Amino acid sequence: MKGFFRIIRYLQGYKTEVLLNLLTNLFFVLFNLLSLLLFIPFLDLLFSDNPTVVTALPKFSLSKEYFQDFFAYHMSQRIVEGGPLSALAFICGLTVLMFFLKNLSRYLAYLSLARIRQGISRDIRRDIYHKVVSLPLSFFSDERKGDIMARNTSDVTEVDMSVIGSLEMMMRDPLNIILSFIAMTMISPQLTLFSLILMPISGFIIGRISKSLKRTSKKGQDKQGELFSFLEETLGGLRIIKAFNAEEAMHAGFAKLNESFRRISIRLLNKRDLASPLSEFLGAVVMVGVVWYGG
Repeated sequence: MKGFFRIIRYLQGYKTEVLLNLLTNLFFVLFNLLSLLLFIPFLDLLFSDNPTVVTALPKFSLSKEYFQDFFAYHMSQRIVEGGPLSALAFICGLTVLMFFLKNLSRYLAYLSLARIRQGISRDIRRDIYHKVVSLPLSFFSDERKGDIMARNTSDVTEVDMSVIGSLEMMMRDPLNIILSFIAMTMISPQLTLFSLILMPISGFIIGRISKSLKRTSKKGQDKQGELFSFLEETLGGLRIIKAFNAEEAMHAGFAKLNESFRRISIRLLNKRDLASPLSEFLGAVVMVGVVWYGG
């Protein structure tokens, strides 16, 4: 966690991009909720035996009933003036517009996030290089050069893919959670409370997998550093290796490291690939539990 906050400090140089990302993510979450909630009153109005018909424009208030009546009023007017087909055309056009604006906001959020991610990666590589140049010569007699190379290449890439990648969730998910929670509470406070009881269970399971993934990732980074060091030592001592006919011994040593790195990488990918389907499954379990409780 301490390393994560050290990465966060690099955001100070990208305040404009962070603000743009927060703004576009806010629009993305809003349009996403609207596109999902759009069909609820419409289906009730078109296909229900006793649809809710509102003949007068409701008075504004921050409540579920106001938004339902507001939408029902305009849909009722459409149906009265042009029939169900006119209302259907209106809702289809509105739905297409919501999805277009949602994905446009998402793309704009990715544009600003790309500048943040690559800018931070550049700053980290710069700081590592400056640190390496400033170190005394005695440091390089004990530290393997392969480890230093790994930190400035693959480790920075890993930071970009994992730590900096989580910045997207930090900027988008809190907005998504807050607005979704408000919408859920307006629709049904009881079901919202029930879902909040179930969510910590799935969160605990996913958290355990994340910790295991972090440990395996650390092992993979260390093993990759050993591979770089072995290759660097081989290139530096190639004349000696050939002079003593030590090619087979070097082949065996590299093959052992390479196989160990392969196994760790497979374990890392297996755990990483497990996270998404498990999250989806646990989400489905929570959803089924909410539906069962609501029924």
